[in-house]
Order: sequence, then structure tokens, then C-alpha cells
Amino acid sequence: MPDNTIKVLEKMLDVAAFRQKVLASNIANADTPGYKAKDIFFQKELDRAIKASSVERGVSSTGQNYEVYETVTTVPNRDGNTVNLDIEMAKVAENTLIYNAATQLMTMKMRMIKDVIKGGR
Repeated sequence: MPDNTIKVLEKMLDVAAFRQKVLASNIANADTPGYKAKDIFFQKELDRAIKASSVERGVSSTGQNYEVYETVTTVPNRDGNTVNLDIEMAKVAENTLIYNAATQLMTMKMRMIKDVIKGGR
């Protein structure tokens, strides 16, 4: 059975990078009247990316499609904006942890492959 670790980690990084863009857009639009906060379901999108299936909305830089939805975490402000900076910053922190963990695991996997190659010489 082939080792798909690198492929899965690569997809984790892709999904986390796309989510970071969505969350950054929310923060940038915190004062935009009528703006609705958005997000993606990380695990659902990771599963889809791994299975190479796609949905119609939101395209990443790698061409993968992600389903972006409007969050319903807070009551809208008087101007209709639904961005709550505390919630968005917590999501950014969570997403950063996921991205950093995937990066560290990818580095460890590459180091292991490098060691195996060196050991074969």
C-alpha cells in the first residue's frame, strides 16, 4: 500500500492556505456595511481535496474548488456586517496551528525520505 502522507499534508496546506485567505478577507471587511463573514468547513474540504472531488464555489490558487459559506456566529451590526473580530482572530489562530503542524510534519517526512536515500548509498 503506497504512503500518501505527503499528498495528505499537501492538501492540508492547500485547504489551510485557502481558509486563511477567507478569514483575512473577513477581518479586512470588518467595517464594511453589509459584509457577511465567510468560512469553509476545514475537515469537509480536506476530505474532498483528498478524494479529488470538487464543488462549485471558491477556487484556490491550485485550482481546487472549496465551498465557502456565510457564518452565522453573531448577530449582525446595525449596518448588517456579521464580522466579529474576536471570533475571526480565534479562527485565524486555530488555522495557523493547523498550517504550522502540517508544515512541521511535511518537514519531518522529507527529512525521513532524505535519510533513507542517504542510507542507501
